[in-house]
Amino acid sequence: MKSHCYPKLLFIADCYKYTHAAMYPNGVEEVYSVLYCRNPGLDLSALNGHIVAFGMRQAIKKLYDLYDEFVSAPKESVQAGLAFLYSDFMKLDSSTESYSLLVGKWLSLPKAMPLTFKILPEGSFITSNTPIITISCDQAQHCWFVNFVETYLNSELWKSCFVATQAALFKRIEYDCAGTYIDESYNFHDFSQRGMNGIADCYASSMGHLLFFSGSDSMMALQNVCENYGGDVSMLGSIPASEHSVMCLGGESGELDSFKRIMRSFPTSMVSIVADTWNLWAIIQALRDDEEAYTMIQERSQPIVLRPDSGDPFAILTGDENASDWRAQRGVIRLVDESFGLDRVKIIYGDAITPARARKIYEWCKSNGYDPTKFLCFGVGSYAYNSGIRDDVGLVSKMTWAKIDGKACNLIKQPITGNEKTSLSGKVALNARYEVVQFLDKELADDRLTTELSLPSLRDLRAFCKQEFLRVVQA
Repeated sequence: MKSHCYPKLLFIADCYKYTHAAMYPNGVEEVYSVLYCRNPGLDLSALNGHIVAFGMRQAIKKLYDLYDEFVSAPKESVQAGLAFLYSDFMKLDSSTESYSLLVGKWLSLPKAMPLTFKILPEGSFITSNTPIITISCDQAQHCWFVNFVETYLNSELWKSCFVATQAALFKRIEYDCAGTYIDESYNFHDFSQRGMNGIADCYASSMGHLLFFSGSDSMMALQNVCENYGGDVSMLGSIPASEHSVMCLGGESGELDSFKRIMRSFPTSMVSIVADTWNLWAIIQALRDDEEAYTMIQERSQPIVLRPDSGDPFAILTGDENASDWRAQRGVIRLVDESFGLDRVKIIYGDAITPARARKIYEWCKSNGYDPTKFLCFGVGSYAYNSGIRDDVGLVSKMTWAKIDGKACNLIKQPITGNEKTSLSGKVALNARYEVVQFLDKELADDRLTTELSLPSLRDLRAFCKQEFLRVVQA
């Protein structure tokens, strides 16, 4: 029997997790673990040190689905899968007591997953060492399963938190420029689907962009909204847009005609047209000099969106004084403004955009009398949304409390060789003032961590994220 015939739950953890149940001391009756962000590596100064916690409930919902599949699987399939893992792969001796114990732990798992989760509200803005999820089990035989799911939760969650935090950093740039929170903003548009680690990755993580912005070309995120977040997409959208294949089919000599054809094809909606297939500066001038093209642009009910998408975005947009072409010295923003007006031709740039580059361009715009929120959109691709690692958000999971032989024990990892890895300890909570409380001996009345597992609607989620964003940036 091949591994694909076995329940997927058998394959969601690091290999070493599969033997820990045989290593626990006798007398373990309850265990409790905390998933939290420890010393994030991202520069979070613009968010006053906060990470956006997002994706917890969806990851746990998927875990429940995997568990249900496991307990519903034929016993023969489960037993064969365990033999495949422990005998064929790990080469364990099936005659040993530890082998029998490990297999027995799996076979005795109950119909209902024996874990209790407490979770922060989706989209919470949190500082380092703040608990995101607590996981507990008070059934002695199944305590091993708490830390078995650690690998799964880390791998499912870090990317969603990373993208949501990057999106919040872009939101801060917009907020600083506009002086207000723009509820339905298209100033940063998600271009990242093609650069994610498969469409399943995009399905989960690209939801993070939609917490703060309305524009996205990541259709997997749209599917996620429909399947999990209420299905209301009225605050989201995109527009028709060309690409280089479209322009190349018309040929370089026919580029101006391609622009006209595309404008005619979408006469009443905004349409984005890529302009860097050949000579960006020449096509901008050709659109201005050609009477028909210029008139079409000026008389449209909706503006076109020019996409100059190759090269250093700052130099291309704001001008390069060292360029040999005077038009390149002026830059796209001034050329478009002088040639058409930024109300008639807007601009989108979607190549290698980062928070640092976006902020630099926004600051140039403001210092030169332009309001970029009125005409400039940045396409945020995988350069920003798929460039991170787990350490960027510092996501870790540690066991912090256990009951052993009837005695409650606060656990702590405290390596002498790395103080930065000192863990939280005991049972924990996050109170109403966003303060982490450790060593609890009873439930905290105002704990922000709750057992509520239902997913909010996207509209409610965005409203909460706005509230959280303003809380931390106005502090």
